[in-house]
Amino acid sequence: MLNSMYISTTAMKLNQKISDVNANNLANANTTSYKKDIPLLESFPDVLLSKINDRVDFDNHQPFSGVVNKGKEEDGVHNLSINSGYFRVLTPAGISHNRDLKFTQDADGYLKTFYRDVDGNKKINDENFVLGRDGKPIRAAGNVTVDNGGNVLSNGQRVDNLLFLPALDVIGTTNAGVKLDKIVTDFSEGNIMSTGNNLDFALRGPGFFKVQDGNGKIFYTRDGSFTLSNDSTLITKEGMTVLGTNGPIKLTGNDIKADPNGELSIDGVVVAKLGVVDIANKEDLRKIGNSLYTAVENADIVENPFTGQILNESLEGSNIDVIKEMVGMITGFRSYETSQKIISTQDELLGKVVNDLGRV
Repeated sequence: MLNSMYISTTAMKLNQKISDVNANNLANANTTSYKKDIPLLESFPDVLLSKINDRVDFDNHQPFSGVVNKGKEEDGVHNLSINSGYFRVLTPAGISHNRDLKFTQDADGYLKTFYRDVDGNKKINDENFVLGRDGKPIRAAGNVTVDNGGNVLSNGQRVDNLLFLPALDVIGTTNAGVKLDKIVTDFSEGNIMSTGNNLDFALRGPGFFKVQDGNGKIFYTRDGSFTLSNDSTLITKEGMTVLGTNGPIKLTGNDIKADPNGELSIDGVVVAKLGVVDIANKEDLRKIGNSLYTAVENADIVENPFTGQILNESLEGSNIDVIKEMVGMITGFRSYETSQKIISTQDELLGKVVNDLGRV
C-alpha cells in the first residue's frame, strides 16, 4: 500500500518537471534557432524483496535455464535476458536488479548501460556500470562476448560473470516508481526564414557559429542574427564577437555578401570566412540562455568541419511543434491529477486500517 503512494508521488514530481519542460519549449516557440528540450525518464532501482519472519524451507525460484543472448547489434549493443537470478547495474540511486539487460562497452573497456539521442545514436555519458559476481564494475581489455552461463569473455578468456543468484528468502523485486534521468536537447533543424538583412545567417545542416565573450571564452550558437560594433567588428545581439577561421571578423563597407561556404566578401573581394563547425559530442553541450551553448564541466568539445550550407539574409526558426507541446502539457496535467487521486484513495484506505481495523 505504501509502495503505491511512493510510486504515485514520484509520478507527480516527474509530471511536474515534464510540464515545466513543455512550458519552456512553448515559451521559446518564436525564439530564433531555439532547440527543444526532451526529458529522459528512468525507473528507480529494482531492489530485492525478501520474506520476513518466515521459514525458508523451499526454493521459490525457477531453475536457471541459461542466459538468452538475443544478439549483438551493429553498434556494439548486447541484448541479454535470464529466467532466474538477476543482472545487477550500479546506478546513482543504488544497485538495480533486472532480468533483461542491454549494455555496451565504453572507451575504457567498462560494460555500461546506454541511451539513444533523438537521431538514434548510442550515448553512454553519465550511464550506469554493469556489475560482476563480486559486485564490482566489469572491465575487459578487448571486445566481449557472453556465454550461456553468464560468463563475460574477452579474447576467449573469462573476465567475470554477470549473474547474481539471491538467497532463497528473496521473492522478487520492487521499486519506488520513476524519476527524471536527464534533459537532452533536440538539435534537429528549424524552418529557414528569409529576412533580407545581409548580416543575418542561417545554417542548413548540423553546425554552430563560434562566438567569444570579453574574457575570451568560446561559446556556440545557431542564432545568426549578427550586427556590427562601432569598430566594424561582427558581433551577436548580446555583444559577443563572432569568430571567423582567422579570429574576429571586421567588415568595413556596404555591399557585404556571403556564399554557401561562409566566405564573406565586400564589393566582390573576400575578406573573411565564418568559423562554423560541427560538434561530434553535442550531448556535452549545455544551454546558458540567449541561444548560446557551452561545454558541460570536465568535457572537451570535439569540433568537426562544417559540411552544410550557410544561407545569407536568412534566419533559422525554432524546432518547436506547438501542437505537440500543448498535447504534452495536457497529458502531463491529466497524469498528475490521476496520481493525486491514487494518493487520496490510498490515504483513505490507510485511515480505515488504522482507525477501524485496530478496533477489531
